[in-house]
Amino acid sequence: MKICLISPYESVAAYGLRILSAVAKRGGHETTCLFLPLDFRETIPADVLRQTAEMAAACRIAGISLSSNYMRHGIAITESIRAINPGTLILWGGILPTTEPEECLKYCDIACVGEGEEALTDLLNRLEAGEPFNDIPNLYFRDSNGILISNPLRPLNRDLDSIPFPDYDCDGHYILDGGRIEPATQERLNKNLAGQYLTLSSRGCVHSCSFCCNEFLKDLYHGDKWFRRRSAGNLIAECIHVKETLPWVTEILFDDDAFMARTEEELTRFGDEYRAKVGIPFFVTGITPASLTEKKLDILINAGLSRLRIGIQTASDRVNFEIYQRSISHEKAEDAIKIIERNKHRLSRHHYDFIVDNPWETDEEKIQTLRFLLKIPRPWAINIYSLTFYPGTRLFERAVNEGLLKDKYSEVYEKSYKSYHSNYINRLFYFYCQSNLPTWVLELFVNRWILALRLNYPLWWAYLFLRDAKAWFRRVQARVKAGLGVLSL
Repeated sequence: MKICLISPYESVAAYGLRILSAVAKRGGHETTCLFLPLDFRETIPADVLRQTAEMAAACRIAGISLSSNYMRHGIAITESIRAINPGTLILWGGILPTTEPEECLKYCDIACVGEGEEALTDLLNRLEAGEPFNDIPNLYFRDSNGILISNPLRPLNRDLDSIPFPDYDCDGHYILDGGRIEPATQERLNKNLAGQYLTLSSRGCVHSCSFCCNEFLKDLYHGDKWFRRRSAGNLIAECIHVKETLPWVTEILFDDDAFMARTEEELTRFGDEYRAKVGIPFFVTGITPASLTEKKLDILINAGLSRLRIGIQTASDRVNFEIYQRSISHEKAEDAIKIIERNKHRLSRHHYDFIVDNPWETDEEKIQTLRFLLKIPRPWAINIYSLTFYPGTRLFERAVNEGLLKDKYSEVYEKSYKSYHSNYINRLFYFYCQSNLPTWVLELFVNRWILALRLNYPLWWAYLFLRDAKAWFRRVQARVKAGLGVLSL
């Protein structure tokens, strides 16, 4: 059975889709993989849609991986395929159809809810055998009368080591490059991924943050253990495979939600083998202040950890505890930062995450976070994310119930979590992240007396005036120098 798998995401890493391709191949099926690295706010060019549709329409089934932001791209690709071959089955998978299967079934034929490796295997085998497939667990349909068929979920796969590594075989893979879909090559992979290979050492999360889909997935698989880990040996085997087959890789990214949710003994086994057999610098994301310890960090740095990212989100304990449902105090965050600071000379870079645009956070709490940020010794990298109400999350339900979310398409599907509201406090967040001014100067903008006397805006305007005057002076100086150079000739 031939299936076309399509990823519309900006990164061609497409971890889930590459896993599904490897699973399908292991089952004896033929896959074509299309990677369309476009920003979700862009419109897919007509020629690219035509190319995509022609390649997908040649297959019995086309699978599209989708998150909420890529709903519009999924609809456009689906309609283009159907215009060429209405007989091609359209399967949507990913977090979007998992959280909103009925919404997705307005456009696709099948919505995969939850993890899809076994569901896809069953579907391909049934199609190849010419057998009915409307009872496959995890798959949602609408019958000929429009009645929803929502099959129950199968139990979660407890043995993550049984899942094959992501498929990076360029044969049958295609990448949008230079306005056209071209055959994938090692050079094109590296062009998009910039030397970075992404993988996961676990699935799920030990936390239940209200802004994250993990809580929804825990409820979806109620009674089953959502958080699962791969063995250290399996991880090492994948990294060795990457080292041997992808010569352009210069960094391995472990993009887990909870990489540190391992014992020191487990991390030591992983670290010893990684240092001896792999030796490629690696980057760990998804670290929380609650999971970081000096010993664990030391183990990973000795193994080859070069970068890390840790979620602070806010300095307000009320917001963390009551709004985000994170049992992480600002004191715990300060302790984690101190651990990183003691070891930063051994790291190439460390990143801190903060969330803005929270309608339930007061201005004073936001300023509290700004003051907290200024206490973090430089240099650092700060990632600022705009709070987005993704379907399935508790904050999505709260925003709907309180009338804060009026148009799901424009306020969720079309919203980037990297684009935050234009206001004074958000401008300060951005300003603090970009400015090289001394900390004592930056502290003036959130000084309690200056805020109480409403002198913060005049101070801001004065800064902008001096900044622009300095830029103007440099331009004049450059022109004078250029003029003197002409006269000297």
